[in-house]
Amino acid sequence: MKPAPRTGIVCINEHTLELPEAEARTLFLAATALTRRSGPLTIDIDTTIVVNQSTQISLTIAGGFVKEYDPQAVIDRLTRRATLL
Repeated sequence: MKPAPRTGIVCINEHTLELPEAEARTLFLAATALTRRSGPLTIDIDTTIVVNQSTQISLTIAGGFVKEYDPQAVIDRLTRRATLL
């Protein structure tokens, strides 16, 4: 039996969308890109929102971030930057 395709849950402020994993990742990246330069983002066939620096964005995929989960690496990277400045 083929495993069910994974889904992702994207939350952008009060909007929550459950999408196939690839679509969820793409929407998440599009939303985060707009936090640098505000702009509209169509999130479904009925809704367009404006994303800016204060927009809260999250992506949840069960088991989807096993390789990326490394909080210590983030601390190490920030500490290195601070000592270089």
